[in-house]
Amino acid sequence: MKDKKSEVESGSTFSRRKFLTTIGLTTGGLLAAPYLKSANILAYNHNKNGSYLAQVGITQATNYERAYVKSKVQHLFNSIGGISDIIKPGNKVAIKINLVGGSSSVPYNMWTHPEVVRAVGELVIDGGVSPNNLYIVEALWSDSSYNDFGYLDVQKSLGAKLVDLNKTAPYGNFIEKEVGPGSFNFSSFTMNQILSEVDVYISIPKMKQHYQAGFSGSLKNQVGTVPKQFYTIPANTSNRAALHNRTGGPSQSHLPRSVCDLNRARPVNLAVIDGIMNARGGEGTWNSTFRTSEDHVLLAGKNPVAADSVAAHFMGLNPEAEKLPLPNPDDGECDNYLYLLNQLGKGTNKMSEIEVVGDGAGLITSVNPFKVDVPTEIKLLQNFPNPFNPSTIITFYLPQSGHVIVKIYDMTGREVETLVQGEVPAGQHEFHWNAGPLASGVYIYQLRAGNYTESKKMIYQK
Repeated sequence: MKDKKSEVESGSTFSRRKFLTTIGLTTGGLLAAPYLKSANILAYNHNKNGSYLAQVGITQATNYERAYVKSKVQHLFNSIGGISDIIKPGNKVAIKINLVGGSSSVPYNMWTHPEVVRAVGELVIDGGVSPNNLYIVEALWSDSSYNDFGYLDVQKSLGAKLVDLNKTAPYGNFIEKEVGPGSFNFSSFTMNQILSEVDVYISIPKMKQHYQAGFSGSLKNQVGTVPKQFYTIPANTSNRAALHNRTGGPSQSHLPRSVCDLNRARPVNLAVIDGIMNARGGEGTWNSTFRTSEDHVLLAGKNPVAADSVAAHFMGLNPEAEKLPLPNPDDGECDNYLYLLNQLGKGTNKMSEIEVVGDGAGLITSVNPFKVDVPTEIKLLQNFPNPFNPSTIITFYLPQSGHVIVKIYDMTGREVETLVQGEVPAGQHEFHWNAGPLASGVYIYQLRAGNYTESKKMIYQK
């Protein structure tokens, strides 16, 4: 790997002499470049003149400390205009968690973290919903996975009720939820009646890749809404195999369409996506390519197709494509349920139509899914537009995953802001910086990845 060292030192300030030697005092013809005003864009290929069809909040979150997580979720809700338009006092609200596969050696990389559930539940109650009308729902693989990993404690703290979607309780029988005209694999689903009774349905998934559906977010989380016993097949009674290949066809086309059918039967009203500790390579440890990850983000949106699209985009997938690559390259591709749901008019999967908001706006928002070439060396590109006012896009290539730091400095060498600090996957990445109230002038952005360091100049021109 190319080792391009600059004189920038690790502290928040460094020698002005060294700084000016490294960066240079002049900007050449850059100051004479035509003035370009940037749109407030956060996603790849945003059209600055386009109208947004959906809004998705994103925030960086590094841990699951209780007060910290609640403040982060509160910020997400504020950034998307609050939740009072969808949750009213007196409403019944269900929170669907993601406890795939029962007990696990790495539960919080596979399952919704209980502190995210607590934060959402408390904010729903703060909005006027009675604890008696708050339900935590999941078709449990095992009682122990719920009781022993913090979820029961959260439920008791909230005063909420658990509804195991594998069972009829608290009702006497299951109901059939119709999918509607044009269903793919199922015309209706057997479901617990609570999913029909609630006014608001919140899906809180773990942000992961999926071994057969490409990506797992708030929409894929719907697989856990149906009782397992009704969706097995004779050849496989261990899971909901009928959702994967009811007709004996390939899961790569059947499962994404089952996801679409599920979301038409029981739409998601609010998605909150847990990507603080998460996974790549599959949904669980039973996948040969599964590996833990810590993307350190939380996302929220009132349109689950848009929210999942931003999360998928963040993970290096192209939500607009007709097909998604599967984690095991030997398995090829699967149909993209985000694309299919967009075609059904259930929400936008187009990044140019999604406004990404929140204090995570300056974080990495994507691994560019529109370029498939893997770079052979690290490359830091010139920001665009340049000059800019007040925001600009910085892009870099990374041939392999690793710890990356991106910092902004002024011309005295003073650190202005840390934009990115953490593990970043291989590929092309772009992120947004808004200079806001800072003074006009020349600023330096610096990339550090392993032994590689590179810095470039950019001009903030109000």
